[in-house]
Amino acid sequence: MSSFYIGYLPQAPDDLRKFLRRIVTLLASLAILLAIILVFAQQEFSPAFFEFTKVRDFTGALQANPYPTLLVTDSTSRGPTQYLLTAVGKHGFTERLAELNDKPVHLRAKLIFRNEGAMLEVVPNTIAPESATDSPAVSTSAEQGEDVILNGEIVDTKCFLGVMNPGRTKVHRDCATRCLSGGIPPALLVQDGTSSTLYLLAASDGAKLDPQHFLTHVGEPVTVRAKLFRSATSLRLNVSQITPN
Repeated sequence: MSSFYIGYLPQAPDDLRKFLRRIVTLLASLAILLAIILVFAQQEFSPAFFEFTKVRDFTGALQANPYPTLLVTDSTSRGPTQYLLTAVGKHGFTERLAELNDKPVHLRAKLIFRNEGAMLEVVPNTIAPESATDSPAVSTSAEQGEDVILNGEIVDTKCFLGVMNPGRTKVHRDCATRCLSGGIPPALLVQDGTSSTLYLLAASDGAKLDPQHFLTHVGEPVTVRAKLFRSATSLRLNVSQITPN
């Protein structure tokens, strides 16, 4: 006859205690094993960085369209480096753009970067004209646009390039929508195996793309029909159509 245990007794019978120990040990082992499996099954974060506590000085040529960028000539590299510009928080950069467009400037900013590109979060009220001799203008002539059809995901460049990690997919959709609504430059992330490429998204005429044309598709797979323009510093898609996959 099996042992019978009444809850108010000081302890359970020996055979019941041994059985419960085996069950608890088994469940604890399964929990540990499951935790280990989940750890190794997690997707590794990409090497993306935001120098939140470090402010640097930058000098280069400001270009306002379609999105504010700073083109910097680096003597250690083969050509210019392009930095997208953003304001603090979920806001696009707008400070003195009309006044300083296509002119050499100096500014202070926090660097945001990963393999696919780089961005500067500009410290407010630090952008100013710079001597042309100290910052020569950078040529940004683009090749003839080519018709392309690309599959990828629309991301907000600020979070994706390093402020958030991974900064993409549906889990990041609400944040990305707010950033893009605030003027953060949108981009199409196209992945091919282990490599990925980031394409800035512009309107069909090369101007800034209205967020209302793509906000409903953020964080989901899409197909983009566009003209691709390549330059020494960036890849830009002049979009004609965006459709969900």
